[in-house]
Amino acid sequence: MNRVIACIDSSPCINAIAEAAAWIASKTQRELVLLQILDYYPASYHLGEISGVIGFESNAMLLKELAEIEQKQSELAMDYSNNLLKHISNLIQEKYGITCTKIQEKGDFLEQSFNLLHEEDIVVIGRVGERSAERNKAIGSNVENFIRGVKSTVMTVGETFKPPTRFIFAYEYSPTCLAMMRRIAVSDLLRQLQCHLLYVGDQPEVLNEPTQFLKNAGLDVVVEYRYGDVAENILDYQREHGIQIIVLGAFSQSKIRQFFLGSIATTIFRNATVPLLVAK
Repeated sequence: MNRVIACIDSSPCINAIAEAAAWIASKTQRELVLLQILDYYPASYHLGEISGVIGFESNAMLLKELAEIEQKQSELAMDYSNNLLKHISNLIQEKYGITCTKIQEKGDFLEQSFNLLHEEDIVVIGRVGERSAERNKAIGSNVENFIRGVKSTVMTVGETFKPPTRFIFAYEYSPTCLAMMRRIAVSDLLRQLQCHLLYVGDQPEVLNEPTQFLKNAGLDVVVEYRYGDVAENILDYQREHGIQIIVLGAFSQSKIRQFFLGSIATTIFRNATVPLLVAK
């Protein structure tokens, strides 16, 4: 069964993550999975930095104390994780009538998630993580690396989520966008939303074929041609029309190739107020 994976932590985005994942699951009848990976550092993490400058007897005593602290830390982290997952699961059950599956793992977030996720999954992740140092960032330290490495479709959300009815697909003639167009045509989620097909450039005729293709697939398509900066036009069009999701394919060969590599990603993540859906 296809899945929606909600990446759960204690970030400011937690409620929006739960809302978005529950909305996707209700629209697509996918299994909803709450995924939490405990990647805290144990108390002994820094021991190697000081073991060479203290005596053997002191070192043995320190090891014993750190082992006790580490055990307690592990127990508290697991209790916190259990309570958080239970709380989010209950909220989703009460509001949407959906029973969640829960997955808990320990270790590095990227490594564990890459092992657990499938290509067919839709993953919902917050734009920033739970560490206080990330609260004022446009995008958390793990998010870009996560999107680069994972094979799944990824939706990033901020601190609020509004169920969408429309999405922007920024198109260019490239293998990535052609593949993305085909994925949209069969998507169990995007097929239910109005598609605003946006092209930024000086060859608007490139939209003729994708427009017809998506219409033949049964989508409601609105076409828009614009000129100038790609990121600015995407953001301007979203704001002008109140569109709730921006859909982009990652790693194409032209202007949008800068996405997650340069200024387009920075501009969109810094200024977009709606979720971003990135498909491979």
